[in-house]
Amino acid sequence: MCFDYEEEGITRRTFLAGASVAVAGAALGSKALARQSPVQKALDDPKVAHGEVSFKSGSDTIKGYLARPKDKGRHHAIFMLHGNPGLPEWVRNTATRLAQTGYVGLVLDLNSRVVPDSTKLDKPMEFYRSNTFDQQVTQDSLAAIEYLKAQPFVKGGGVGAMGFCGGGRKALILPTQSKDVKASISFYGPVLFRQFRVASDPMPDVMDVVARIKVPVQGHYGLLDNVAPAEDAKRFEQKLKAQGTTVEMYYYEGAGHGFYDYTWQPENGGAFGSNPAAAALAHSRMIEFLKRHLK
Repeated sequence: MCFDYEEEGITRRTFLAGASVAVAGAALGSKALARQSPVQKALDDPKVAHGEVSFKSGSDTIKGYLARPKDKGRHHAIFMLHGNPGLPEWVRNTATRLAQTGYVGLVLDLNSRVVPDSTKLDKPMEFYRSNTFDQQVTQDSLAAIEYLKAQPFVKGGGVGAMGFCGGGRKALILPTQSKDVKASISFYGPVLFRQFRVASDPMPDVMDVVARIKVPVQGHYGLLDNVAPAEDAKRFEQKLKAQGTTVEMYYYEGAGHGFYDYTWQPENGGAFGSNPAAAALAHSRMIEFLKRHLK
């Protein structure tokens, strides 16, 4: 998952608004910059209904954030996972932007359950990188998908899964855990955990289950990212192609980890934080992918 800490060269995140459009555009080229538009604040759109929801996962009540078009029709649903516990503005805004394009977006709130006090763990945030936590997320994700399927405004035929960072990793694995997931999109989801692995309770890598991934996959990775390196993503892409799984992977020059998060000011020379040009291009590619594969 993505968290605030310093470990093995990973610097503490700073959630600050703003970024350099000119620098990002230069990295991606003038064509990409021409397509770029300011981040769309969809949360104020009167045509979209959005807000907190809850559903059962076993005996527990789990929270989520749901956005959908206000019309009376039925729409395909996208299940979303993010990296950090909590539901920041940019995540809620992303769900609402999906609703603007005709989808129902449901984000799982990873803060729904009581978790161990991180200050009492051997390593800060170790629990969130453990297989114990991953199994908990699996259970709650499957419950969230069942909740979506039961809604009168959701079309049948399966859902899409998308995620960011640790949520992007999970979005790639979910098709191996649920037959309802028909397409997966990962924004800088690590396919190998490397320095984040908890030796005493390791969660599986995406590469461990790649042979069982049969649904169409789309991935977005920054070439400056050292949390989810593009080299690993390219190995994953090659494996998918070799086994005949539909895949399209995109690699963004000048972009690093978290480039889609418009609240994260770039840091470490662009290895972390917002890249508006890359985010705009990735968003448009994501919408086109969903149109093709979620039918």
